Amino acid sequence: MWRGLASEADIAALAQACELPRGIAAVLVARDIRTPEAARQFLSPALDQLHSPWLLRDMEKAVERLGRARERGEMVWIQGDYDVDGATSTALLVDFLRRWGVPVGYYVPDRFQEGYGLTPDSVERAREAGAALLLAVDCGSNAVEAVAHARACGIDTIVCDHHELTGEEPEAIALLNPRISKSGYPFPALAACGVVFKLVWALAERWGQPEQAFEYTDLVALATVADLVPMIGENRVLTALGLQRLREAPRPGIRGLLQCVGTEPERVTTAEIIFTLAPRINAAGRLGDARRAVEMLLQTDEGMSFRIAQELECENFRRRTLAEQVYGEALQQAEELLIRRNKRSVVLYNPNWHPGVLGAVATRIAERFQVPVILLSRVGGFIKGSARSGGTVDLLQLLDACAPHTYEYGGHPFAAGVVLQEGQVEVFRQAVESFANQRELRPAEKPELRVDALVDFAEITPRFLLLLRQMAPFGYANFRPVFLARGVRIQRCRNDGVCRLEQNGVWMHGQLSGLSLPEAVMERQRVSLLYTIEEQGGTSRTVGIPIVRVHDVCSGDESSCLKQLQPGTMSTSLALPVLLHGSRQ
Repeated sequence: MWRGLASEADIAALAQACELPRGIAAVLVARDIRTPEAARQFLSPALDQLHSPWLLRDMEKAVERLGRARERGEMVWIQGDYDVDGATSTALLVDFLRRWGVPVGYYVPDRFQEGYGLTPDSVERAREAGAALLLAVDCGSNAVEAVAHARACGIDTIVCDHHELTGEEPEAIALLNPRISKSGYPFPALAACGVVFKLVWALAERWGQPEQAFEYTDLVALATVADLVPMIGENRVLTALGLQRLREAPRPGIRGLLQCVGTEPERVTTAEIIFTLAPRINAAGRLGDARRAVEMLLQTDEGMSFRIAQELECENFRRRTLAEQVYGEALQQAEELLIRRNKRSVVLYNPNWHPGVLGAVATRIAERFQVPVILLSRVGGFIKGSARSGGTVDLLQLLDACAPHTYEYGGHPFAAGVVLQEGQVEVFRQAVESFANQRELRPAEKPELRVDALVDFAEITPRFLLLLRQMAPFGYANFRPVFLARGVRIQRCRNDGVCRLEQNGVWMHGQLSGLSLPEAVMERQRVSLLYTIEEQGGTSRTVGIPIVRVHDVCSGDESSCLKQLQPGTMSTSLALPVLLHGSRQ
């Protein structure tokens, strides 16, 4: 499917105004970046594109209360969460407050014994530690009961969160959440660590050292990429700044992790975060004590960080093994539901599945079929699980519709958690399927590609490649551009998928991504290709050899591969295309 319809006049106008190659201008217009100013900001993310932290509602209250805690030497207690966003948020705030001499403690709940979020029990832990101020990070927006309990115990609460509000606001001293109505903040899509960064930025300004805040952009980048928040606006700027810091001056806690996985700092990209760093940080909470991840990030001793990373590496290997077992079982059942029984959603329950791998497995199945997938297991006396949208529905809308058949739920439009009581599974499954039927969802035969522009091989010049780099960092809502090339001949394919590609006398190195080509194609038939571009070699200043990674081959023209958008529409799917998995930027 085309990512968006763009007229040649629009493309030509932007190309001329910004002196861009036509193919780059076409990608920008397809992403609804149509003015010279918007194009310049997109291609050059910079510090001055960030919004002031003081725009967030309640920021003054939060800064004032933390200032009093610092002056009085009060104990500040931080309640975190067990994923990458929660771990980095906790580490960022702990490290910053310690630098300013604030007494600080923290806690990350056990995923299986305690579950997600700020609870009355976690408030009791803060009270026992002597806390006068409690900060909930990556949680707390819906913790009405817990915040009320803290208040009754004489503990003030500040919430730094990015989850949707599902009911009334908690009576906290400050609720910093760009997603809530009347937040006053112009960009609602920050990760929780991005919200914590805004608080630290405001504190650093008030306390006279504003530059200190930007020493933490590396942690914000980890969270932003791993939590799959949209890679647009401020998120893209913060990630670009954070990647630069990760490459040039990684903190000891991260350097130890990079050494453990064998990655040089200068080679860290969003793909490296998604597939290498984030799984190991997540492994701490998925299979054990999530505080290990926070301690690793806080380390000033690189050797100690390396040892913790080795422990997490072992946990991650165990996680992958468990995930493959669950994936094999769940995929078989999903195929039965979607292909042979013509269902439009997947809700599966197995009390023996490890709850720590359900999210990763649900993501894979949802990406494959592009329907909502919910995998459930037994945890304590409840049925708990992970939901993934498949890119076709807003999960919060789906779960709202199914709310009478749940115990609790929460999360984001594309990823959420759900808790059921015993006996609710079947009626919940029926409610999810009813919602999918109303939306007329259809399982995809294969992962969907969103094509940005028609680009011939002759257009792939060194300048084109340098500008393509500037479209990074890639991620959710800013995927690596997909191009169409017509009239291509595929030659000399090796068993590993490496081929030579020719179009109008221009030859390129190609890599077929798991494609099996019919004999007719190998007999010099001209075809259309859907492809992405990667570089082999190169430096920060010089381009490498362009590699055409082929994701689909269309006999003749592209009509057999592409759906057509209606005029005046843009593609708005929430899907995470398979292309991100091949991304290295």
